[in-house]
Amino acid sequence: MTDYEQFSVVFNQAEPSEAVRQRAEYMMSKLARVSGHIMRCVMTIEGRHRHHHQGNLFHISIRIRLPFRDVVVTRDPERDHAHEDIYVAMRDAVDAAKRQLQTYEEEFGGKHAQHEQERFENRPEQQPE
Repeated sequence: MTDYEQFSVVFNQAEPSEAVRQRAEYMMSKLARVSGHIMRCVMTIEGRHRHHHQGNLFHISIRIRLPFRDVVVTRDPERDHAHEDIYVAMRDAVDAAKRQLQTYEEEFGGKHAQHEQERFENRPEQQPE
């Protein structure tokens, strides 16, 4: 699977930008360093319009497909006005996804290693011919 198929960006009520898309794909590709089990990762960038003197806020969600579960991260812009900067909003969402992936790897890695050890210990001994 190519990076293009593995990582994608969706704009919803936000002006599509090639610079933002490239930065988002780069940030998501860094998640592959945390987990080599990512099958698919989609970042959705949603523009939320504000009234009066404040600028637009960006709601970022990331959905990561893994072998035994999905990781879903959402960042609520109403709670953090730094999310008027799309790059800050993306960074915060990717950081949260990274933490969840680290937890997944700790759980999956431990189970996988334990399963492999049990499989090795329980295999029938080969008899010399």
